[in-house]
Amino acid sequence: MHKHGFAAMIFGGGVLFGLGSSEMIHAQMPSLVTKQIFKTDLSNLPGQEAIIYASDWPPGFRLPLHKHEEGHEFVYVVEGEQTFEIEGIGTRLVKAGEVIYTPPDVAHFGRNATDKVSKTLVIRIKAKDKPVMTEVK
Repeated sequence: MHKHGFAAMIFGGGVLFGLGSSEMIHAQMPSLVTKQIFKTDLSNLPGQEAIIYASDWPPGFRLPLHKHEEGHEFVYVVEGEQTFEIEGIGTRLVKAGEVIYTPPDVAHFGRNATDKVSKTLVIRIKAKDKPVMTEVK
């Protein structure tokens, strides 16, 4: 009798855990939506390229700490606002209609600290042989 009661408890606990897990899966934060809209070689700057991205940042989304090796980054906030943490500069709040510049090889991250979607246009000028982004550990 005790064996059946114990088995029922284990089974019931597993069902409750499974239900709770499915709720956690549905509650995961949406991810950044980014689309590359333009890329070209810069003929007057040998070995360099320009890339433009349009991104939608869901509320609460944060990029990892990263840098752009030999890459300049300009972020124009189209809608909403973004908070940036830039090594050596500090925290900057950038609102719609404003631009922030991050120099090459500087650790930084951006986040949408609001409860609304924000939209950005990112312009990168970088060495063609370097990755777009390198995560900083």
